[in-house]
Amino acid sequence: MLKKQLFQILHFIINILISNIIITILNYFNILNNNIINILNFILPLILIIINSYLLGKKTNKKGYLEGLKFGTIISSIFLSITLITNNYNIKVFIYYIIIIISSILSSTMGINKKKNT
Repeated sequence: MLKKQLFQILHFIINILISNIIITILNYFNILNNNIINILNFILPLILIIINSYLLGKKTNKKGYLEGLKFGTIISSIFLSITLITNNYNIKVFIYYIIIIISSILSSTMGINKKKNT
């Protein structure tokens, strides 16, 4: 079980790094507006968490919501530790982390339900 979680976390971190490099390159060459970059920085991790939680749910045998809760909590705690180190926290950040956990739970549940239907 832990192997699945670690693989999905590693997969998520690699995807986040690649997407942030692409966003940074687009920002450097002034291809994207700052407002669009802020929106991408908000939505892209959420989309990647939904995809990774869905895949984790498809690999799980039962209780997909617990796997999604574990995955969302681990990712949120990583983000929270980075936020606390940089002193860049406010109530919006904590609401975003709650949204991450809820979307992880829901997408993992959808993944396990899709597995049962096929």
